[in-house]
Amino acid sequence: MPGINEYIEQFGAKSFTKYPFSPADNLTISQLVYLDFESVVSPSFDEAPRPFAEVCNTLFARHGYRHEPIGLVLPADASINSMRMAVQKRFSEMRVWAAQTAYSRDPALQFAALTFLLPTGDAVIAFRGTDDSLAGWIEDLNIFLQDDVPSHPYAVEYLKEVAARTTGNLILCGHSKGGHLALYASVTADPAIRKRIIGIYNNEGPGFLTYDLFHTDAYRELLPRYRHFVPYSSAIGMMLAHDYDYTAVFSTKHLGPLQHDVASWQIVNGAIITRPDVNNLAKIVDILFSDFPLSISEERRKILAETATRLSCATDEEMLVGIVRHFPRELKKALQAWHTFPKQTRKEFHAAFSPFPSILVNAVKNIKEETVPKAAEAAGMLLSKVTEHI
Repeated sequence: MPGINEYIEQFGAKSFTKYPFSPADNLTISQLVYLDFESVVSPSFDEAPRPFAEVCNTLFARHGYRHEPIGLVLPADASINSMRMAVQKRFSEMRVWAAQTAYSRDPALQFAALTFLLPTGDAVIAFRGTDDSLAGWIEDLNIFLQDDVPSHPYAVEYLKEVAARTTGNLILCGHSKGGHLALYASVTADPAIRKRIIGIYNNEGPGFLTYDLFHTDAYRELLPRYRHFVPYSSAIGMMLAHDYDYTAVFSTKHLGPLQHDVASWQIVNGAIITRPDVNNLAKIVDILFSDFPLSISEERRKILAETATRLSCATDEEMLVGIVRHFPRELKKALQAWHTFPKQTRKEFHAAFSPFPSILVNAVKNIKEETVPKAAEAAGMLLSKVTEHI
């Protein structure tokens, strides 16, 4: 079924001046930003923006004219689509600007953002989701354990800088952690910047530890301009405290985690194909990962975060590809580091997970109690319709 690649071909001849930025463009760019644009585009806002096609051709040449997977978990789709986009009028009209990154093992930090300037004068800020770095995955874990993570201020500052150097409308988007950052930066931005934001696209980004952000006046102000897309069997976008104004989308993959790949999300005639709601598995994930993190005391959450960071720093490899390639060696180092922790720390680490089974059971029970009455109601309506014709 058609998806991002077909959208590029079908709408590539339509200029942004004739056919405005759409949710499908958001998916296209949110996937694209996983490419290492920072290797060919300056991080400086003082440097002139570069033509999109030129940047894509330079990046493709840098990779030996080969479409390569992006680390262990990301396929080569982004590279393939970048070259498809480079020859299409719609996307070749874009200019690429300020490819910034930040990385640290301790504290765990993995951040990247890039701006696409449209011929309309709008600026599209795309935040990268989790890449292949172990630090990126540890920072993801910390989203479950902390109110704030190191990427948050970087996202806020990046938006502030783009806003200060442009005069047009602002659009923010991202996939996974990138969507999380797009929402965070928008809601915490100054009022003058928020007024210029015409679109926020969160493509299955995880939520936050608490609902505080969703209770702010800034969030309520931006809500009409905010779109949260999750696949119908979402495994990431329903985690933690999140909005309930999400849109469930159709994916060609069946297993929840596999649906996280936006390349599997379906686009027909320029529109993302939606479903009435997520399935019961996604609803169980919703309850489970909203309740479980808050069942852990603040002190234990701190221990989990510190332990995970120290274990990751004990490895020689910084990327998942390297860890898998040298797994026995890296596992040994991690286990050695684990046994250097005080006995009480290890005890608290294990104790943090003790509520998980009961919360899971309750989540399943709640969904069953919700589903059975609905099924009975539907069966009753069907029966009444049948009896009308007897």
